Amino acid sequence: MKNYFILLFFTAISCSIYSQNSKTGIIYYTHVDNHYGVAYNSYLLFNQNKSNFVTAKDSLGLFGGYKNTADDETLVEISDFDDVSKTRRRGLQVFSNKLNDTIYFTNAFSLTSRVYYVKEKRPELNWKFEKKTKKIGNFNCNKATVEFRGRKYIAWYTQDIPLPYGPWKLQGLPGMILEAESVDGFFKISFKKIKYPVQKIQVFKNENALLIKGKKFMSFKRYVALQRRHIELTDNGLKLHAKKFDVKIEPFSERDNFLEIFGSN
Repeated sequence: MKNYFILLFFTAISCSIYSQNSKTGIIYYTHVDNHYGVAYNSYLLFNQNKSNFVTAKDSLGLFGGYKNTADDETLVEISDFDDVSKTRRRGLQVFSNKLNDTIYFTNAFSLTSRVYYVKEKRPELNWKFEKKTKKIGNFNCNKATVEFRGRKYIAWYTQDIPLPYGPWKLQGLPGMILEAESVDGFFKISFKKIKYPVQKIQVFKNENALLIKGKKFMSFKRYVALQRRHIELTDNGLKLHAKKFDVKIEPFSERDNFLEIFGSN
C-alpha cells in the first residue's frame, strides 16, 4: 500500500511537470519593416521547447482589402499602390527547436522573389546586459544589447516568462523578448499583447509544417551564397541600366536591402 501511494505521488508530479512544459502561449507584436516602410501584424507561438515567429502574413497597412491566392508563395497585394503593403499567404517564419538546437526559417530576397526554406544551427548571441529597466504591459523588463550579423540590436526581455525566445532570430536571453529593434532603425518589434496559456493553438509539431509541397530545407551556407549572388546580379543589372541611360547610381547595398549582412566572400 505504501508503494502504491508513492507511485501515485510521482505520477502526479510527472503529470504536473508535463502540463507546465506543454503549455502554449502567444505574443502579438507589431513588426515595422523600414526597408519597405510597412508595419505588419506578427506573433510568436511558444512552449517549453519550441517557438514559431510569423510575420508579413497580414499587414497593418491593408486599407483597400486583399485576396488570397492558391499559391503559398504568391504575394498578396492591395489595389491602391499608394498604400503598398505586401504579404505572403503563409507569411515569413522562424521555427526554433531547443531539442535539436536548430532553427528553420523562410525568407525572400525581395517582394517579387521566391521563398527560400533554410535550416541552421541556433546562433549563439553574445548578449550584453544593462541595468536599465522598464515596464511593458504588465511585465517588468530588462535591457540587453547584441551585435548580430552586421547590426546592433536592443532587446527588452522579461524574466516573468523565463523562456529564451523572442521575435525573428533574437533569442537566448533568460526571459522572453517583448520588444526589440536594430539601432539603425531597419527593424523594430513592439509588444501588443500576450495570451498564456492558450488551449486551441499549438506550436508546430516539427519544422516540416513550414514546407510546402516539393520543397526541402537548404543549408545555411547555400542560403548565404544565394543572397550574395542575388546582390551581385541586381547590382550588375542596375549598372547596365545606368550605362544605357547615362546616369550615375549607387551600388546595390546589402545593408540597405537585407536584414542579415554577410559581406562579400
